Amino acid sequence: MAEGALHMVKEMGQPARAADEEVALPPRTVEEEWRKEFPYPWNEDEIVTRRDTLRFLLAGSGALFAATGAIAILGALPKDPNTTAIPIAKDGELAEHQWKVFNYPDQYTQGILINLPGHGLVAYSDVCTHLSCAVLYQGDGKLHCPCHEGYFDAANGNVLAGPPTRPLPLIQLARHEGMIYAIKEIER
Repeated sequence: MAEGALHMVKEMGQPARAADEEVALPPRTVEEEWRKEFPYPWNEDEIVTRRDTLRFLLAGSGALFAATGAIAILGALPKDPNTTAIPIAKDGELAEHQWKVFNYPDQYTQGILINLPGHGLVAYSDVCTHLSCAVLYQGDGKLHCPCHEGYFDAANGNVLAGPPTRPLPLIQLARHEGMIYAIKEIER
């Protein structure tokens, strides 16, 4: 049978070869190999080099770094203090040792106004500096946080006992035409 196959090749005009003889292919260029594997028209597309890719990655990293720095700087800038005067009580409305809760600086945040003997009116944020529970006036010159038994001095907002480590934020007050106004909150 091998002789028959050899005979057919001779008839077609091809030289006969042995079965283990290698066939030599015409040499191809690298570009032809790539065109065969990636049949895209190279003439129409811009070829992206490694250098272009590196430039793109460096520009993207630089932009991300600059944006992160800008956000950090903007976050560190002092906030605009709330200087809006909000009426919270009428002058003379609270007798000694009486207190009143009011909304300040918005409807979601509250403060506490107390008429202390010998000190007059004082106001603090009613949010405990430990875990943000509401504080209540005890009537004995102390503000009490019932969540974790924290106590604050009603005269100055300093911590007397319990887990809070910071004093209550003070709310600055002003009197005008028979009204008491909350002016701004002062962190301490």
